[in-house]
Amino acid sequence: MKIIKRFLLKLYKGAEKHKEISIRKELDRLPPNGVFLDIGCWDGRKTLWWAKAARTKKVLGIEMVEHAAKRAKNKNIEVFVTDIDKEKWPIRDNSVDCVFSNLLIEHLGNIDCFISESYRVLRKGGFTIVSTNNLSSWHNIASLLLGWAPFDMANSSSTLRLIGNPLTNQKNDSFFGESWCHKCIYTIRWLKEWYELYGFRLERVRGSGYYPLPAFIGNIDKTHSAFIILVFKKV
Repeated sequence: MKIIKRFLLKLYKGAEKHKEISIRKELDRLPPNGVFLDIGCWDGRKTLWWAKAARTKKVLGIEMVEHAAKRAKNKNIEVFVTDIDKEKWPIRDNSVDCVFSNLLIEHLGNIDCFISESYRVLRKGGFTIVSTNNLSSWHNIASLLLGWAPFDMANSSSTLRLIGNPLTNQKNDSFFGESWCHKCIYTIRWLKEWYELYGFRLERVRGSGYYPLPAFIGNIDKTHSAFIILVFKKV
């Protein structure tokens, strides 16, 4: 079992690395000198990576966890502590060029609020880039066939950390709490139709990870990739 878990962790790390490269490629396609908003920016370390790739002139962040937000502010990011699930974002209408989120939407319970607020703060012609786990990935499908929790929903309990799937790898996160838990994971079509309800148009999709094959295969069969990256435009 330990050997299998180590192998799965290696595959996950490879898929994650490929995902981040794909995200940078999408950010590099954005018009330069825009206002960049990272939702769920945590301590801001990766926010600066993404902002640099997007060649932005101003970097904003929203974070739910106060101690993480303080660390992001120390990196000269303008951060707002907000309950993303419940509160209106403290950002002006039509003032942002890119709303970005990486591995965040699966932690939220109110996706309608998230998408509608993304639309509100974006300028016309602005973009939102969403990166998340893929419910229809082969490893999640295999888990369901075995009667297990999908791999990407095993961290659904704030008490037990990982539950429902014996092959998941225990994470040793320095922070653990309710915001760490996954509420739901989605498919490409599911998110596409949800965003279209609020006036967005899907521009591009990328995939990363295809266990046990090399991570780049996920960008060929995006429907069953481990991670999905969706680029929407406000029209």
